[in-house]
Amino acid sequence: MQIVTSKEMQQLDQYTIETIGMKEELLMENAGRAAADEIHKMHSEAHTAVIFAGKGNNGGDGFVIGRNLSSLGWNVSVYLLAAEDALSGGALYHKNLYCACGLPMTAGTGIPEPDSPEEGVIYIDAMLGTGIHGELKEPFYSTARWLNSVKAPVTAVDIPTGVPANEEELPETAVMADTTVVLEAPTLSTYLYPARHYYGEIRTVSIGVPRISWETLNQKRQTWEAGDAAKSLPERTQESHKGDNGKGLLIAGAYNMPGAPAIASNACLRSGIGLLTTSVPESALTAVASHVLEATYFPLAETKNGQVADLQHTPFPWASMDGVAAGSGLGRTDSTKVLTRRLLTETQIPLVLDADGLYFLPELEEEMTNRESPLILTPHPGEMGRLTGLSPKEINAERFTVSRNYAREFGCYVVLKGPNTIITTPEGRQYVSTSGSSALAKGGSGDALTGIVLAMMLQAPTVEQGVCNAVYIHGLAAEMATAEGASDYSFTASNLIDYLPKAIAFIQSQKK
Repeated sequence: MQIVTSKEMQQLDQYTIETIGMKEELLMENAGRAAADEIHKMHSEAHTAVIFAGKGNNGGDGFVIGRNLSSLGWNVSVYLLAAEDALSGGALYHKNLYCACGLPMTAGTGIPEPDSPEEGVIYIDAMLGTGIHGELKEPFYSTARWLNSVKAPVTAVDIPTGVPANEEELPETAVMADTTVVLEAPTLSTYLYPARHYYGEIRTVSIGVPRISWETLNQKRQTWEAGDAAKSLPERTQESHKGDNGKGLLIAGAYNMPGAPAIASNACLRSGIGLLTTSVPESALTAVASHVLEATYFPLAETKNGQVADLQHTPFPWASMDGVAAGSGLGRTDSTKVLTRRLLTETQIPLVLDADGLYFLPELEEEMTNRESPLILTPHPGEMGRLTGLSPKEINAERFTVSRNYAREFGCYVVLKGPNTIITTPEGRQYVSTSGSSALAKGGSGDALTGIVLAMMLQAPTVEQGVCNAVYIHGLAAEMATAEGASDYSFTASNLIDYLPKAIAFIQSQKK
Protein backbone atom coordinates (compact mmCIF):
# COMPACT_ATOMS: atom_id res chain seq x y z
CA MET A 1 0.00 0.00 0.00
CA GLN A 2 1.36 3.40 -1.02
CA ILE A 3 1.93 6.21 1.52
CA VAL A 4 1.60 9.81 0.34
CA THR A 5 2.00 13.41 1.39
CA SER A 6 -0.97 15.75 1.03
CA LYS A 7 0.65 17.29 -2.06
CA GLU A 8 1.17 13.88 -3.65
CA MET A 9 -2.48 12.99 -3.04
CA GLN A 10 -3.55 16.23 -4.71
CA GLN A 11 -1.29 15.46 -7.68
CA LEU A 12 -2.80 12.00 -7.91
CA ASP A 13 -6.33 13.38 -7.95
CA GLN A 14 -5.39 16.10 -10.41
CA TYR A 15 -3.85 13.67 -12.89
CA THR A 16 -6.80 11.29 -12.61
CA ILE A 17 -9.32 14.09 -13.22
CA GLU A 18 -7.53 16.38 -15.66
CA THR A 19 -5.34 14.01 -17.69
CA ILE A 20 -7.22 10.73 -17.65
CA GLY A 21 -10.59 12.44 -17.65
CA MET A 22 -12.33 10.77 -14.71
CA LYS A 23 -14.86 13.32 -13.49
CA GLU A 24 -14.40 14.72 -10.00
CA GLU A 25 -17.99 13.80 -9.19
CA LEU A 26 -17.31 10.14 -10.09
CA LEU A 27 -14.13 9.98 -8.01
CA MET A 28 -16.04 11.49 -5.07
CA GLU A 29 -18.88 9.01 -5.58
CA ASN A 30 -16.37 6.14 -5.50
CA ALA A 31 -14.81 7.49 -2.30
CA GLY A 32 -18.07 8.08 -0.47
CA ARG A 33 -19.59 4.77 -1.52
CA ALA A 34 -16.51 2.81 -0.42
CA ALA A 35 -16.42 4.66 2.90
CA ALA A 36 -20.15 4.10 3.47
CA ASP A 37 -19.81 0.38 2.81
CA GLU A 38 -16.95 0.17 5.29
CA ILE A 39 -18.85 2.13 7.94
CA HIS A 40 -21.87 -0.11 7.43
CA LYS A 41 -19.71 -3.22 7.98
CA MET A 42 -18.06 -1.76 11.08
CA HIS A 43 -21.26 -0.56 12.78
CA SER A 44 -23.88 -3.17 12.09
CA GLU A 45 -25.54 -2.32 15.41
CA ALA A 46 -25.95 1.38 14.55
CA HIS A 47 -28.97 2.85 12.78
CA THR A 48 -28.32 6.60 12.79
CA ALA A 49 -25.44 8.62 11.34
CA VAL A 50 -24.89 12.31 12.09
CA ILE A 51 -22.45 13.71 9.54
CA PHE A 52 -20.46 16.92 9.94
CA ALA A 53 -19.44 18.26 6.54
CA GLY A 54 -17.18 21.07 5.41
CA LYS A 55 -17.43 22.94 2.13
CA GLY A 56 -14.57 21.13 0.39
CA ASN A 57 -14.04 17.66 -1.04
CA ASN A 58 -14.10 16.02 2.39
CA GLY A 59 -17.57 17.46 2.89
CA GLY A 60 -18.57 16.22 -0.56
CA ASP A 61 -17.51 12.74 0.53
CA GLY A 62 -19.73 13.19 3.58
CA PHE A 63 -22.81 13.86 1.43
CA VAL A 64 -22.12 10.73 -0.63
CA ILE A 65 -21.70 8.71 2.57
CA GLY A 66 -25.01 10.02 3.89
CA ARG A 67 -26.89 9.17 0.71
CA ASN A 68 -25.40 5.66 0.55
CA LEU A 69 -26.01 4.92 4.22
CA SER A 70 -29.61 6.01 3.74
CA SER A 71 -29.92 3.49 0.91
CA LEU A 72 -28.66 0.85 3.33
CA GLY A 73 -31.46 1.66 5.76
CA TRP A 74 -29.78 4.18 8.06
CA ASN A 75 -31.28 7.38 9.40
CA VAL A 76 -28.93 10.14 8.31
CA SER A 77 -28.56 13.89 8.74
CA VAL A 78 -25.85 16.28 7.62
CA TYR A 79 -24.63 19.42 9.38
CA LEU A 80 -22.94 21.58 6.75
CA LEU A 81 -20.54 23.91 8.58
CA ALA A 82 -20.69 26.55 5.86
CA ALA A 83 -23.20 28.50 3.86
CA GLU A 84 -24.76 26.50 1.04
CA ASP A 85 -23.50 28.94 -1.59
CA ALA A 86 -19.90 28.35 -0.42
CA LEU A 87 -19.80 24.91 -2.08
CA SER A 88 -18.55 24.30 -5.59
CA GLY A 89 -17.48 21.49 -7.94
CA GLY A 90 -18.03 17.93 -6.82
CA ALA A 91 -19.02 18.95 -3.29
CA LEU A 92 -21.84 21.14 -4.63
CA TYR A 93 -22.98 18.41 -7.02
CA HIS A 94 -23.23 15.80 -4.28
CA LYS A 95 -24.86 18.21 -1.81
CA ASN A 96 -27.58 18.87 -4.37
CA LEU A 97 -27.95 15.16 -5.09
CA TYR A 98 -28.22 14.42 -1.37
CA CYS A 99 -30.90 17.06 -0.89
CA ALA A 100 -32.77 15.94 -4.02
CA CYS A 101 -33.15 12.56 -2.33
CA GLY A 102 -35.15 14.31 0.40
CA LEU A 103 -32.50 13.77 3.09
CA PRO A 104 -32.15 16.25 5.99
CA MET A 105 -29.42 18.89 6.06
CA THR A 106 -28.72 21.90 8.26
CA ALA A 107 -26.35 24.58 6.92
CA GLY A 108 -24.59 27.44 8.64
CA THR A 109 -21.43 28.43 10.47
CA GLY A 110 -22.87 28.12 13.95
CA ILE A 111 -21.91 25.26 16.21
CA PRO A 112 -24.44 22.46 15.76
CA GLU A 113 -25.71 20.48 18.72
CA PRO A 114 -27.48 17.40 17.38
CA ASP A 115 -30.37 16.29 19.54
CA SER A 116 -29.90 12.55 19.10
CA PRO A 117 -29.74 9.71 21.60
CA GLU A 118 -26.23 8.26 21.77
CA GLU A 119 -27.33 4.64 21.58
CA GLY A 120 -27.28 3.37 18.00
CA VAL A 121 -25.74 6.63 16.73
CA ILE A 122 -22.36 7.25 15.15
CA TYR A 123 -20.89 10.65 14.31
CA ILE A 124 -18.99 11.06 11.07
CA ASP A 125 -16.27 13.69 10.70
CA ALA A 126 -16.19 14.86 7.06
CA MET A 127 -15.23 18.44 7.84
CA LEU A 128 -11.68 19.00 6.65
CA GLY A 129 -9.36 16.81 4.58
CA THR A 130 -5.63 16.28 4.08
CA GLY A 131 -4.85 19.74 2.73
CA ILE A 132 -5.43 21.62 5.99
CA HIS A 133 -2.56 23.10 8.02
CA GLY A 134 -2.32 24.91 11.35
CA GLU A 135 -4.79 25.58 14.12
CA LEU A 136 -8.49 24.97 13.58
CA LYS A 137 -10.76 27.95 13.19
CA GLU A 138 -14.43 28.25 14.06
CA PRO A 139 -16.77 26.51 13.69
CA PHE A 140 -14.40 23.55 13.28
CA TYR A 141 -12.52 24.17 16.51
CA SER A 142 -15.62 24.03 18.70
CA THR A 143 -17.16 21.20 16.69
CA ALA A 144 -13.99 19.12 17.11
CA ARG A 145 -14.10 19.74 20.86
CA TRP A 146 -17.77 18.75 20.93
CA LEU A 147 -17.10 15.54 19.01
CA ASN A 148 -14.34 14.68 21.45
CA SER A 149 -16.83 14.93 24.29
CA VAL A 150 -19.48 12.55 22.95
CA LYS A 151 -19.72 8.95 24.09
CA ALA A 152 -20.96 7.59 20.77
CA PRO A 153 -18.41 6.34 18.18
CA VAL A 154 -16.76 8.93 15.94
CA THR A 155 -15.56 7.93 12.48
CA ALA A 156 -13.33 10.26 10.47
CA VAL A 157 -13.33 10.30 6.67
CA ASP A 158 -9.78 10.11 5.25
CA ILE A 159 -8.18 11.99 8.17
CA PRO A 160 -9.45 13.35 11.51
CA THR A 161 -10.18 17.06 11.23
CA GLY A 162 -7.25 19.10 12.51
CA VAL A 163 -4.64 16.36 12.17
CA PRO A 164 -1.94 17.37 9.67
CA ALA A 165 -1.28 14.94 6.85
CA ASN A 166 2.47 15.48 6.79
CA GLU A 167 5.32 15.86 9.29
CA GLU A 168 3.85 18.86 11.08
CA GLU A 169 3.08 19.81 14.65
CA LEU A 170 -0.37 18.92 15.90
CA PRO A 171 -2.74 21.83 16.57
CA GLU A 172 -4.19 22.52 20.00
CA THR A 173 -7.41 20.69 19.12
CA ALA A 174 -8.19 17.95 16.60
CA VAL A 175 -10.86 15.29 16.32
CA MET A 176 -9.94 12.16 18.30
CA ALA A 177 -11.62 9.53 16.14
CA ASP A 178 -12.45 5.98 17.13
CA THR A 179 -12.04 4.90 13.52
CA THR A 180 -10.68 6.54 10.39
CA VAL A 181 -11.66 5.34 6.93
CA VAL A 182 -8.65 6.26 4.80
CA LEU A 183 -9.42 6.90 1.13
CA GLU A 184 -7.08 5.17 -1.32
CA ALA A 185 -3.79 5.74 0.54
CA PRO A 186 -2.68 6.82 4.01
CA THR A 187 -0.64 9.97 4.51
CA LEU A 188 2.57 10.32 6.51
CA SER A 189 0.91 11.22 9.81
CA THR A 190 -0.90 7.89 9.83
CA TYR A 191 2.44 6.44 10.97
CA LEU A 192 3.70 9.28 13.16
CA TYR A 193 3.12 9.80 16.86
CA PRO A 194 1.34 11.53 18.52
CA ALA A 195 -0.79 12.09 15.37
CA ARG A 196 -1.42 8.34 15.07
CA HIS A 197 -3.43 8.38 18.33
CA TYR A 198 -6.09 10.59 16.69
CA TYR A 199 -6.87 8.10 13.92
CA GLY A 200 -8.11 5.27 16.12
CA GLU A 201 -8.60 2.06 14.17
CA ILE A 202 -7.62 2.53 10.53
CA ARG A 203 -9.55 1.05 7.60
CA THR A 204 -8.25 1.81 4.10
CA VAL A 205 -10.58 1.60 1.09
CA SER A 206 -9.90 1.82 -2.62
CA ILE A 207 -11.64 4.62 -4.51
CA GLY A 208 -10.77 3.46 -8.03
CA VAL A 209 -7.72 5.60 -8.85
CA PRO A 210 -6.30 4.01 -12.03
CA ARG A 211 -2.91 2.33 -11.84
CA ILE A 212 -1.50 4.69 -14.47
CA SER A 213 -2.10 7.59 -12.09
CA TRP A 214 0.06 5.91 -9.45
CA GLU A 215 2.74 5.15 -12.02
CA THR A 216 3.09 8.84 -12.87
CA LEU A 217 3.43 9.83 -9.21
CA ASN A 218 7.12 9.92 -8.34
CA GLN A 219 6.95 8.74 -4.74
CA LYS A 220 8.80 5.82 -3.18
CA ARG A 221 6.94 5.12 0.03
CA GLN A 222 4.83 2.12 0.96
CA THR A 223 3.84 -0.22 3.75
CA TRP A 224 5.44 -3.63 4.25
CA GLU A 225 2.89 -6.26 5.20
CA ALA A 226 2.48 -10.01 5.50
CA GLY A 227 1.84 -10.40 1.77
CA ASP A 228 5.05 -8.56 0.91
CA ALA A 229 7.04 -10.74 3.29
CA ALA A 230 5.45 -13.90 1.88
CA LYS A 231 6.46 -13.00 -1.67
CA SER A 232 10.12 -12.48 -0.74
CA LEU A 233 10.64 -15.22 1.85
CA PRO A 234 12.40 -17.98 -0.13
CA GLU A 235 11.22 -21.56 -0.16
CA ARG A 236 13.52 -24.18 1.36
CA THR A 237 14.14 -27.01 -1.09
CA GLN A 238 14.76 -30.66 -0.22
CA GLU A 239 18.31 -30.50 -1.55
CA SER A 240 19.32 -27.30 0.24
CA HIS A 241 22.05 -27.44 2.89
CA LYS A 242 23.17 -25.16 5.68
CA GLY A 243 25.60 -23.25 3.49
CA ASP A 244 22.75 -22.17 1.19
CA ASN A 245 20.96 -20.34 3.99
CA GLY A 246 23.69 -17.90 4.89
CA LYS A 247 26.89 -17.87 6.92
CA GLY A 248 26.95 -15.00 9.37
CA LEU A 249 29.31 -13.50 11.93
CA LEU A 250 27.90 -11.72 14.99
CA ILE A 251 30.29 -9.57 17.05
CA ALA A 252 28.71 -8.50 20.30
CA GLY A 253 28.81 -8.38 24.09
CA ALA A 254 31.18 -7.51 26.90
CA TYR A 255 32.10 -9.12 30.22
CA ASN A 256 29.16 -7.33 31.89
CA MET A 257 26.73 -7.69 28.96
CA PRO A 258 26.54 -11.34 27.91
CA GLY A 259 22.78 -11.14 27.38
CA ALA A 260 23.00 -9.02 24.20
CA PRO A 261 24.97 -11.55 22.11
CA ALA A 262 22.88 -14.44 23.49
CA ILE A 263 19.62 -12.75 22.48
CA ALA A 264 20.93 -11.66 19.07
CA SER A 265 22.40 -15.11 18.35
CA ASN A 266 19.27 -17.03 19.29
CA ALA A 267 17.09 -14.63 17.26
CA CYS A 268 19.40 -15.09 14.27
CA LEU A 269 19.28 -18.89 14.54
CA ARG A 270 15.50 -18.95 14.97
CA SER A 271 15.22 -16.78 11.85
CA GLY A 272 16.73 -19.43 9.63
CA ILE A 273 20.41 -18.65 9.16
CA GLY A 274 22.39 -21.71 8.06
CA LEU A 275 25.59 -21.14 10.03
CA LEU A 276 26.33 -18.59 12.73
CA THR A 277 29.64 -17.69 14.35
CA THR A 278 29.35 -15.53 17.44
CA SER A 279 32.35 -13.49 18.51
CA VAL A 280 32.33 -12.46 22.18
CA PRO A 281 34.94 -11.56 24.83
CA GLU A 282 36.48 -14.59 26.53
CA SER A 283 34.91 -13.68 29.88
CA ALA A 284 31.41 -13.80 28.37
CA LEU A 285 31.90 -16.94 26.31
CA THR A 286 30.69 -19.48 28.88
CA ALA A 287 27.56 -17.48 29.71
CA VAL A 288 26.64 -16.97 26.07
CA ALA A 289 27.47 -20.50 24.92
CA SER A 290 25.33 -22.02 27.68
CA HIS A 291 22.29 -20.24 26.18
CA VAL A 292 23.21 -20.59 22.48
CA LEU A 293 24.08 -24.17 21.66
CA GLU A 294 23.90 -24.07 17.88
CA ALA A 295 26.48 -21.34 17.17
CA THR A 296 30.22 -21.70 16.82
CA TYR A 297 32.42 -19.17 18.60
CA PHE A 298 35.30 -16.83 17.95
CA PRO A 299 36.42 -15.60 21.40
CA LEU A 300 38.12 -12.23 21.86
CA ALA A 301 41.09 -11.81 24.18
CA GLU A 302 40.75 -9.29 27.03
CA THR A 303 43.02 -7.15 29.16
CA LYS A 304 43.09 -7.43 32.96
CA ASN A 305 40.50 -4.66 33.33
CA GLY A 306 37.99 -6.50 31.17
CA GLN A 307 38.50 -4.54 27.94
CA VAL A 308 38.78 -6.37 24.62
CA ALA A 309 42.42 -6.37 23.61
CA ASP A 310 43.99 -5.40 20.28
CA LEU A 311 41.01 -5.40 17.93
CA GLN A 312 43.20 -3.65 15.40
CA HIS A 313 44.96 -6.92 14.57
CA THR A 314 42.40 -9.57 15.53
CA PRO A 315 42.04 -11.93 12.52
CA PHE A 316 38.25 -12.00 12.31
CA PRO A 317 36.87 -14.72 10.01
CA TRP A 318 34.69 -12.35 7.98
CA ALA A 319 36.40 -13.30 4.71
CA SER A 320 34.54 -16.62 4.84
CA MET A 321 31.20 -15.07 5.78
CA ASP A 322 28.20 -13.87 3.76
CA GLY A 323 27.30 -11.12 6.25
CA VAL A 324 28.27 -9.63 9.59
CA ALA A 325 26.46 -7.81 12.39
CA ALA A 326 28.08 -5.92 15.26
CA GLY A 327 27.33 -3.59 18.11
CA SER A 328 24.99 -5.20 20.65
CA GLY A 329 26.51 -4.81 24.10
CA LEU A 330 30.04 -4.02 22.87
CA GLY A 331 30.42 -0.91 25.00
CA ARG A 332 31.55 2.55 23.91
CA THR A 333 35.27 1.98 24.19
CA ASP A 334 38.25 2.74 21.97
CA SER A 335 38.22 -0.94 20.98
CA THR A 336 34.69 -0.56 19.63
CA LYS A 337 35.76 2.45 17.57
CA VAL A 338 38.66 0.46 16.11
CA LEU A 339 36.36 -2.44 15.32
CA THR A 340 33.75 -0.20 13.68
CA ARG A 341 36.39 1.37 11.43
CA ARG A 342 37.69 -2.04 10.41
CA LEU A 343 34.22 -3.32 9.67
CA LEU A 344 33.48 -0.33 7.45
CA THR A 345 36.74 -0.50 5.52
CA GLU A 346 37.69 -4.19 5.42
CA THR A 347 34.47 -6.13 4.94
CA GLN A 348 33.10 -6.64 1.44
CA ILE A 349 29.84 -8.21 2.59
CA PRO A 350 26.59 -6.78 3.99
CA LEU A 351 27.20 -5.21 7.41
CA VAL A 352 24.62 -4.54 10.14
CA LEU A 353 25.51 -2.02 12.86
CA ASP A 354 23.37 -1.55 15.94
CA ALA A 355 23.63 -0.07 19.44
CA ASP A 356 27.29 0.60 20.35
CA GLY A 357 28.27 -0.12 16.76
CA LEU A 358 26.51 3.14 15.83
CA TYR A 359 28.11 5.30 18.49
CA PHE A 360 31.31 6.28 16.67
CA LEU A 361 29.81 6.71 13.19
CA PRO A 362 29.78 10.54 13.42
CA GLU A 363 33.58 10.26 13.56
CA LEU A 364 33.71 7.75 10.70
CA GLU A 365 31.58 9.44 8.07
CA GLU A 366 34.32 9.31 5.42
CA GLU A 367 34.64 5.55 5.91
CA MET A 368 30.87 5.20 5.59
CA THR A 369 30.75 7.25 2.41
CA ASN A 370 33.58 5.29 0.80
CA ARG A 371 32.11 1.89 1.65
CA GLU A 372 30.81 -0.03 -1.37
CA SER A 373 29.12 -3.07 0.20
CA PRO A 374 25.68 -2.80 1.83
CA LEU A 375 25.57 -1.07 5.21
CA ILE A 376 22.49 -1.44 7.41
CA LEU A 377 22.03 0.80 10.46
CA THR A 378 19.30 0.07 13.03
CA PRO A 379 19.04 3.13 15.33
CA HIS A 380 16.29 4.08 17.75
CA PRO A 381 15.42 7.81 17.83
CA GLY A 382 18.09 8.59 20.44
CA GLU A 383 20.79 6.91 18.39
CA MET A 384 19.51 8.57 15.21
CA GLY A 385 19.78 11.85 17.06
CA ARG A 386 23.46 11.26 17.73
CA LEU A 387 24.03 10.40 14.06
CA THR A 388 22.33 13.58 12.84
CA GLY A 389 22.84 16.08 15.66
CA LEU A 390 19.09 16.32 16.28
CA SER A 391 17.09 15.66 19.42
CA PRO A 392 14.88 12.54 19.67
CA LYS A 393 11.85 14.87 19.60
CA GLU A 394 13.06 16.38 16.33
CA ILE A 395 13.72 12.91 14.92
CA ASN A 396 10.22 11.68 15.76
CA ALA A 397 8.63 14.82 14.29
CA GLU A 398 10.22 14.15 10.87
CA ARG A 399 10.98 10.45 10.82
CA PHE A 400 10.44 10.06 7.07
CA THR A 401 12.51 13.08 6.08
CA VAL A 402 15.40 12.57 8.50
CA SER A 403 15.89 8.89 7.71
CA ARG A 404 15.64 9.46 3.94
CA ASN A 405 18.15 12.32 3.98
CA TYR A 406 20.64 10.32 6.04
CA ALA A 407 20.31 7.14 3.97
CA ARG A 408 20.87 9.05 0.74
CA GLU A 409 23.79 11.06 2.09
CA PHE A 410 25.76 8.05 3.32
CA GLY A 411 24.50 5.39 0.90
CA CYS A 412 23.19 3.10 3.63
CA TYR A 413 20.00 1.40 4.76
CA VAL A 414 18.43 3.05 7.80
CA VAL A 415 16.04 1.09 10.02
CA LEU A 416 14.58 3.83 12.22
CA LYS A 417 13.03 1.86 15.06
CA GLY A 418 9.90 2.78 16.94
CA PRO A 419 6.15 2.38 16.42
CA ASN A 420 5.78 1.70 12.69
CA THR A 421 9.50 1.26 12.05
CA ILE A 422 10.64 2.94 8.83
CA ILE A 423 13.14 1.19 6.54
CA THR A 424 14.93 3.49 4.06
CA THR A 425 17.19 2.33 1.24
CA PRO A 426 20.29 4.15 -0.08
CA GLU A 427 18.17 5.29 -3.05
CA GLY A 428 15.53 6.78 -0.76
CA ARG A 429 12.80 4.16 -1.05
CA GLN A 430 10.90 3.85 2.19
CA TYR A 431 8.88 1.04 3.75
CA VAL A 432 6.76 1.22 6.90
CA SER A 433 6.32 -2.01 8.80
CA THR A 434 2.70 -2.48 9.80
CA SER A 435 3.52 -5.01 12.54
CA GLY A 436 4.53 -4.33 16.12
CA SER A 437 3.37 -4.05 19.70
CA SER A 438 4.04 -1.98 22.81
CA ALA A 439 5.57 -5.19 24.21
CA LEU A 440 8.69 -4.38 22.16
CA ALA A 441 9.50 -1.38 24.36
CA LYS A 442 11.98 -3.45 26.36
CA GLY A 443 15.72 -3.85 26.62
CA GLY A 444 16.87 -6.66 24.36
CA SER A 445 14.28 -6.13 21.62
CA GLY A 446 16.82 -4.28 19.51
CA ASP A 447 19.40 -7.04 20.01
CA ALA A 448 16.84 -9.56 18.76
CA LEU A 449 16.16 -7.41 15.69
CA THR A 450 19.89 -7.30 14.91
CA GLY A 451 20.02 -11.07 14.81
CA ILE A 452 16.87 -11.33 12.70
CA VAL A 453 18.18 -8.76 10.21
CA LEU A 454 21.45 -10.67 9.84
CA ALA A 455 19.60 -13.91 9.13
CA MET A 456 16.90 -12.53 6.86
CA MET A 457 19.11 -10.35 4.67
CA LEU A 458 21.22 -13.43 3.83
CA GLN A 459 18.18 -15.44 2.74
CA ALA A 460 15.92 -13.03 0.82
CA PRO A 461 16.44 -12.29 -2.89
CA THR A 462 17.76 -8.81 -2.00
CA VAL A 463 19.14 -7.10 1.09
CA GLU A 464 16.26 -4.63 0.83
CA GLN A 465 13.62 -7.35 1.04
CA GLY A 466 15.50 -9.18 3.77
CA VAL A 467 15.70 -6.13 6.01
CA CYS A 468 12.00 -5.38 5.50
CA ASN A 469 11.11 -8.99 6.28
CA ALA A 470 13.19 -8.92 9.45
CA VAL A 471 11.44 -5.82 10.79
CA TYR A 472 8.00 -7.19 9.94
CA ILE A 473 8.63 -10.62 11.49
CA HIS A 474 10.13 -8.99 14.61
CA GLY A 475 6.91 -7.03 15.13
CA LEU A 476 4.66 -9.93 14.16
CA ALA A 477 6.22 -12.20 16.78
CA ALA A 478 5.39 -9.65 19.48
CA GLU A 479 1.83 -9.28 18.13
CA MET A 480 1.30 -13.03 18.22
CA ALA A 481 2.59 -13.30 21.76
CA THR A 482 0.26 -10.61 23.08
CA ALA A 483 -2.66 -12.05 21.09
CA GLU A 484 -2.11 -15.33 22.93
CA GLY A 485 -2.22 -13.65 26.31
CA ALA A 486 1.31 -12.42 26.96
CA SER A 487 1.35 -9.14 28.88
CA ASP A 488 3.23 -6.23 27.38
CA TYR A 489 4.42 -5.53 30.94
CA SER A 490 6.17 -8.87 31.42
CA PHE A 491 7.10 -9.65 27.81
CA THR A 492 10.85 -10.02 27.22
CA ALA A 493 13.16 -10.43 24.24
CA SER A 494 13.47 -14.12 25.13
CA ASN A 495 9.69 -14.43 24.77
CA LEU A 496 9.97 -12.74 21.39
CA ILE A 497 12.48 -15.33 20.21
CA ASP A 498 10.14 -18.14 21.23
CA TYR A 499 7.48 -16.72 18.90
CA LEU A 500 9.71 -16.29 15.85
CA PRO A 501 8.91 -19.81 14.51
CA LYS A 502 5.17 -19.04 14.69
CA ALA A 503 5.65 -15.70 12.97
CA ILE A 504 7.69 -17.22 10.15
CA ALA A 505 5.23 -20.10 9.77
CA PHE A 506 2.42 -17.57 9.41
CA ILE A 507 4.32 -15.77 6.66
CA GLN A 508 4.91 -19.07 4.89
CA SER A 509 1.18 -19.81 5.08
CA GLN A 510 0.46 -16.58 3.18
CA LYS A 511 2.34 -17.67 0.08
CA LYS A 512 0.15 -18.02 -2.99
